[in-house]
Amino acid sequence: MVMGKYDEKLNLLFEKWIKASEKSENDEKRDASNQIIFTYDGLMYKPDSSIDVEEDWEKEKIRVMFLLKDQPSNDTNDARTWLKDLPEDKEHNKKQKDKNRNLHSRFIRNVANLFYGIYRSRVGNVVSFDSLNHEEVKSTFLTKPFAFVECKKHGGTTSISNAKLKYYLNHKDYKPLLEEEIRILNPNVIVCTNKHIYSFVINLFGGEKAFLKVPGKNSIRVRPEKEGVSKMIIFCSYHPSAIGKDYITIFEGVMDHYRAFLHSDIAFDL
Repeated sequence: MVMGKYDEKLNLLFEKWIKASEKSENDEKRDASNQIIFTYDGLMYKPDSSIDVEEDWEKEKIRVMFLLKDQPSNDTNDARTWLKDLPEDKEHNKKQKDKNRNLHSRFIRNVANLFYGIYRSRVGNVVSFDSLNHEEVKSTFLTKPFAFVECKKHGGTTSISNAKLKYYLNHKDYKPLLEEEIRILNPNVIVCTNKHIYSFVINLFGGEKAFLKVPGKNSIRVRPEKEGVSKMIIFCSYHPSAIGKDYITIFEGVMDHYRAFLHSDIAFDL
């Protein structure tokens, strides 16, 4: 697989991240070979090899990044490949990727629904949950560029406490690396899947003073283009795998706020 400039920059960044992990006092999770269990991420590769996701990302007006917590993994993995078959894939990898491409995973389907809703909505024309068409959602998810980034890159379990997440978000070595990854990818829509991630991103881009609020909607912050600073929209979302939340709740947790913004007097398209 040919690497583009984003992958090249990110892989160099990940090397620094792993070195920082090696000396961490937090005793990062290791595999049977005593290597740090690490999640590589960034722009998700598409199943169709003719799609240059990096080139499309550069041309795209709406560059959506999903900021997740961590991976419940016992092995190092590359989230960028979750939709694309690779020659070295084992049978269980192939089955999981096929499941991902067909949106049969609840987690992936929630991400795909949110991506479609954000990507296809405009001022005066906001996607509703009832209008979602499975094949259209899948086609957009498998062909249009988006970024998928874990805040904590190290192997985790099925859940992470807010205290531990905050530790990683504020860690003296890890914080600047996560900030650098976000700046390398340069999204203009960021879906934060936790309130602490939401605060982290708002602070990264200038704090509350840099953003406008939508009346009555606290899970969205917007920044119009001004004095050379580009437009940006930040959401606080339920996590895509949140227990007890159905598909419509996850979707409307973002889109209700986006709808209010796009129908407000401060509305703008990216």
